[in-house]
Amino acid sequence: MTQNSSLWCWQLSLISSLAVTGTFALSEYCAVAQIKEDSTLGTNNSIVTPILINGQQTDQIDGGATLGTNLFHSFEQFSVLTGNTAYFNNAANIDNVITRVTGKSISNIDGILRANGTANLFLINPNGIIFGPNASLNIGGSFVASTASSLSFTDGTKFSATDPQTTPLLTVSVPVGLQFGDTSGTIRNQSQASPGGTINYLEAPVGLQVQPGKTLALVGSNLVLEGGNLTAKGGRIELGSVALNSLVQIKQTDQGWDLGYESVKNFQDIQLISRTEIPSYVDVSGEGGGNILLQGRRILLTGSSQILANSLSGQLATNLTVTASDTVELIGPGTPLIVGTFSGGSAGNLTINTRKLIVSNGAQVFLDNSVSDSVAQLTVNASDSVELIGGFSFPSSASPVGNFIFSGLSSATYDVGNAGNITINTRRLSIQEGAELSTRSDGQFLFAENQFKPATGQGGNLTVNASEYIELTGTSPNGSKPSSLSASTTGTGSAGNLDITTGLLIVRNGAAINVSSEARKGVNYQGGVPNLGKAGALNITAHSILLDNKGKLTSNSESGRGGDIELQLRDLLLMRRNSQISTNAGGDGNGGNITIKAPNGFLVAAPFGNSDITANAVSGSGGKITITAKNIFGFVPRTRANVERLDPKEINPNNLRTSDITAFSQQNPSLNGTVQINSPDVDPSKGLVELPVNLVDGSQQIAADCDSGGKIARSSFIATGRGGLVADPTQPLIAEDAVLADWITLSPESQKRASGIQKKAVVQAQRNTEEKSQKANSVNEPTQIVEAQGWVTDANGNVVLVAQVPTASPHNSSLTATSCAAN
Repeated sequence: MTQNSSLWCWQLSLISSLAVTGTFALSEYCAVAQIKEDSTLGTNNSIVTPILINGQQTDQIDGGATLGTNLFHSFEQFSVLTGNTAYFNNAANIDNVITRVTGKSISNIDGILRANGTANLFLINPNGIIFGPNASLNIGGSFVASTASSLSFTDGTKFSATDPQTTPLLTVSVPVGLQFGDTSGTIRNQSQASPGGTINYLEAPVGLQVQPGKTLALVGSNLVLEGGNLTAKGGRIELGSVALNSLVQIKQTDQGWDLGYESVKNFQDIQLISRTEIPSYVDVSGEGGGNILLQGRRILLTGSSQILANSLSGQLATNLTVTASDTVELIGPGTPLIVGTFSGGSAGNLTINTRKLIVSNGAQVFLDNSVSDSVAQLTVNASDSVELIGGFSFPSSASPVGNFIFSGLSSATYDVGNAGNITINTRRLSIQEGAELSTRSDGQFLFAENQFKPATGQGGNLTVNASEYIELTGTSPNGSKPSSLSASTTGTGSAGNLDITTGLLIVRNGAAINVSSEARKGVNYQGGVPNLGKAGALNITAHSILLDNKGKLTSNSESGRGGDIELQLRDLLLMRRNSQISTNAGGDGNGGNITIKAPNGFLVAAPFGNSDITANAVSGSGGKITITAKNIFGFVPRTRANVERLDPKEINPNNLRTSDITAFSQQNPSLNGTVQINSPDVDPSKGLVELPVNLVDGSQQIAADCDSGGKIARSSFIATGRGGLVADPTQPLIAEDAVLADWITLSPESQKRASGIQKKAVVQAQRNTEEKSQKANSVNEPTQIVEAQGWVTDANGNVVLVAQVPTASPHNSSLTATSCAAN
């Protein structure tokens, strides 16, 4: 540190001693927060001179080593006090001002970093860098702050902060990489600076800001934005967090610098969190296209922190890319990732690459394409899972259940542009507690007119590929919103299509998958409710689908034609407890079509589970239902007349306890749809023999064939009707197949006869017991039990089992061997 710098710091401490509480703070800060040159550049050492510029205390930095358009500075310490300016007084022809810190202290920046002209500024300190609440930038070029050990150049040389004696020191070539060594500190940003009153798109302080179209990059081992903002209007913001001994490539572009992580094997964490309820904002919204790129291991957004990339005008798109080797997690309301287009800007893309994505407690990932004619895209590649959990509830005087902000991923248009498409690629997708994954054509609420202006653009397409399973379960805590996958429209634009491919699809506990065309409830449409666009198509390919406890697959339309649903199954569709598959249409619209293809699988429903498959209409035509399956259990195809007989008031199959398949018009019996069920392995006529019209009672002949051995005996044949076996063994046992017999009352003669038989049986049992007891007392011999070899009929017609069948004389025997041979 120079003598002048020491004197100035002492003067500040002396002045601040007037306030006891401030003396210690400033004295301590001066002890660690200085700009102190080193001698590693020899005769080209940096020179620091404290001066006043426009009344602002400034450390002017001259000297340094110039080679070509690169200017090199080297310091033992580099920190900037609150309200102070570190001014790099570079020549106008300098492109890059490259600064390193060779000592062991962290750089604390709570003032202004300034450079001349359009020079880019590099600050490298492997010990760590902290940007305080008042930190700001006053430079014409891009800004790169890093805790790398050295800056690499195209000719192979390095400008090293950890090995400053390495030769050659200087180069005229362009920087190409940030080399991290064995030590690398954290970069922390708390900046809420607003120089000249400048604000960002959210009307918040800009924090650290570069000129429009330039790059602002923070690259270290752990990044923390703690109530700190970054702004690059129409430019580029790069946040990278890498492990030790990594090389981050840098490439010069029209927007400044593009960072590459192809050579990095391990990453560290990035956090955007709040400080004393002040969120962190990263914003490139502005004229032309901006880009935001985050690269780390675990990336966390919470405390209402936001990342925005909105194109306000121009032909270039804004893009936001978040890449995390482990987890991307967004927590809390007002914590979105947003890419949007406004005032004629071009559509941009929002991409998340990670192992696991978690969005909870009202956080959102949002793509807005309200005005652009181009197609925007939201893509999530999560190798393990995507979890969308719950939302945020808050009280409202307008609603008895309060308001609910869902957690989720969504794409929408509010005007003439078409909503962007969403593609999810993962192994497991979980949506629960009212969370949502959606595309929609929505609209704008005009508060001054108290009217809703619907969008005319179309809704986007939603594609979900989950190799293992997709599970949607539950509703919001107040019950107002189901967990959902949806593509919808509330205006004249058509809803997008929803395509799902997975191993197992589970929709339960009130959750829903839907494509719909329905007007907003409780709002006044500008000019009245228009003819709404048609609902999109719902296409699902899965091994198995489980719909349970009011789980729904719907493609409904309020006034137009219902959308189409196509299910392609390998194994099973199981519907339980009031679940539903429907393409119903309201008004004069026609019901949509439902196609279920499971040629080697099964469709199963509980017989009285009230789980329905419907393609009904109100006054229009019913749709068409086509089902191809190996077998169908528990469903009841019903016509309109059949439903009307059971529910004459509403003619609604949902009011019946059975699980029904219907396609009809509720108001017009002549406009019924069709239900076609193809079960190739089930032949209703299989094994059946046509019976004669005139039946013959064969009971007497069958009874006559039973020879009683010449004795008088009564034989009988009893026909019980249908037995307990089904007509076809592949069919389920239902009520009509079972033997049903009511309790009957015997006639007096029958009761007397039955009573006599019962008494005789009791007396005979007593007599047998007494005989056995007497024999046991009189003869002390063991009773030998032998296997019966036959049976005989005594003189009274009783059947007796015997050890040996006697050879009876046909003329003189009271025991006669008897047989009944079937002819």
